Amino acid sequence: MRTNKNPLQAFVMSCLVVGWGLVYVGQVKWAIRVAGLLYTGIVLLGCFGLIASPSGVHAVVLFIVLVKVGSATAAALQARRSKDLKTAPSTRFHVLYVVAIFVVTALLLGPLRSAVLGYQTYFTPSGSMVPTLAIGDYIVSSTRVDTPKVGDIVVYSYNGTEAVKRVAAVAGDTLAIVHGELIRNGENLGLFYAPPERVKKDYSLQLAPTQVQTGHVYLLGDNRDTSNDSRFIGQVALEDIRGKVTGIFFSKDRSRIGTTFH
Repeated sequence: MRTNKNPLQAFVMSCLVVGWGLVYVGQVKWAIRVAGLLYTGIVLLGCFGLIASPSGVHAVVLFIVLVKVGSATAAALQARRSKDLKTAPSTRFHVLYVVAIFVVTALLLGPLRSAVLGYQTYFTPSGSMVPTLAIGDYIVSSTRVDTPKVGDIVVYSYNGTEAVKRVAAVAGDTLAIVHGELIRNGENLGLFYAPPERVKKDYSLQLAPTQVQTGHVYLLGDNRDTSNDSRFIGQVALEDIRGKVTGIFFSKDRSRIGTTFH
């Protein structure tokens, strides 16, 4: 049976699901190769730690778009050339192909994202880290981190939810706050990333000397007056640290897009 193929349909199908348009025009082997190229490229970028940054996220998105548009264009051209295609994959094969692509994508972006790709993305819902992180910022974190260092911005788990704060002290350190300024192991760190206008409350101005326990870190929000941090929830265990925030990959404020943290 001879069938004609619609170039526009082939293009759209490949834009929706990588390689699907190639399946539509009977190029099954090329569809599988394109899908393999896409996922292999993403996994390699993740293995080398190249995704876990704002520029890395942008690069992966661009890579996905280029692969999809490239394969979509090839599928559309093949549809125009193959006016009398003799054989075409069955509807069942189409369904199996799409389901397989969705399963692989769901695994990579779900349970395997941290382990294989080494990154996570988050939406910032609160102002506890203002002005460093604004409400509505989309941030990316590296999940392959050693022991956090003082000054790092980290994602941690607390009571089943994940939040973001800055490491003010690590295990063995003695931390105090005097007139709003952090004193770590006798060294005055000043306001430690907090703007003066956000260090006004009594609980932001004073903190009795506290030693950080083994296997823990002491976290503070840059928006000191409105941050629910270690002053209130206690020291955070290292096992509850989920990653180190590396930057902002998207924001309503365009000037913030691409901001990186070291």
